Amino acid sequence: MVSHMANGSPVGPFYSYVDGYVRMSYDEEPYCRGGSHPDDLLDVMRKVGFGPMEDPDADADADEDEDEDEVKSLTRAKSALAHHVTGVRLTRRLLETAEFTCGLVTKRPAVSWPRV
Repeated sequence: MVSHMANGSPVGPFYSYVDGYVRMSYDEEPYCRGGSHPDDLLDVMRKVGFGPMEDPDADADADEDEDEDEVKSLTRAKSALAHHVTGVRLTRRLLETAEFTCGLVTKRPAVSWPRV
């Protein structure tokens, strides 16, 4: 299963699960990966457009003005990565015609529940 999001910005979380466990994930920056196999998809990530997968702050000569086209391409790169992992290609038509189920998960109240 894959979960990814772009909420007004293409930089956002990506999670890849296998058998209920996070195999690879990142929150805001793709070079800060986690999970049980954080580097298994590095070659694919580079091929689909994520870039060098290194901390940009590590390069003292890096241009501080981020290239807008590069940021926009991350949305496509995340979709291509999800397609590689799941085999499902997300198309505009699929997203426009799909049925979505939403739910709300709340925290259990701090009060004790009566024992039965």
